[in-house]
Order: sequence, then C-alpha cells, then structure tokens
Amino acid sequence: MDNIFSDLYQYKLSVNETLYQRIKKIMEVKNISEEKFYTRTTLNRNIMYDIKQNKSRPQLRTVITICIGLNLEPDESLELIRIAGYTLSNTLLVDCAYMELICHYNETDIFQCNEILKEMGIEEKYHLGSRERIKG
Repeated sequence: MDNIFSDLYQYKLSVNETLYQRIKKIMEVKNISEEKFYTRTTLNRNIMYDIKQNKSRPQLRTVITICIGLNLEPDESLELIRIAGYTLSNTLLVDCAYMELICHYNETDIFQCNEILKEMGIEEKYHLGSRERIKG
C-alpha cells in the first residue's frame, strides 16, 4: 500500500512539470545529450530557449518533432502533448497524421517522417523540425 501511495504522489508531482522540465527528464532517463537532441530533432536552439523561458506555447508540430526526436512511446508522446496544452483530434487530417507518426513511426527520423507526411498530403507548414518560416 505504501508503494502505491508513493507512486501516486510522485505522479501528482510530475503533473505540475513544465514542458521543458519533462523534456529534460526524458533526456536524462534516455541518456540523450543536448547535442544528440538537436541532431535528432533538427530544432533550432532558440526554440528550446523559448520553451525553457515559457515565453509562448510551442507549435504542435514542434512538440511532435520532440516526441519523434526522442523516440517516445505513444503514451509518452500524448502526455508531452498534453503538458504543452494540446490534444489531437481524430477529425483533423493533420492531427491524424501526427497520431500515425507517434504510434507507428516513433523510431523514424524527422526527415523520413516528413516524407511520410508529404505522402499523406500534409502541407509543408505542418512538417517537423526547424526551417525557415513558411507563410500560410
């Protein structure tokens, strides 16, 4: 009984984590260095700085990029998406495509995921990773 209470208490503490805190914790558990993180996600360091400073909510595609870059399991991805303030809709094409990626391509790299998104007919502005700002 004590272990159950302790586990529940630890879970409740983690509910109040910021997105940045959760990402750092995942990186520690998975032994992923910052350099490896940036290589895997192709994200610009300024994006992570903004997440750390909690300046604004990152775009959903950025959160999905992090999930794929960290090779998160679907439940871990959904939790990170929730912490970022999003939910995925089963009626929006882009959200369904992202769900497909986190469920079936979570061990695929960002470039391959973008090819998959392209094949699904998803506009480039919803593709993963860093790039020049695309109008639209």
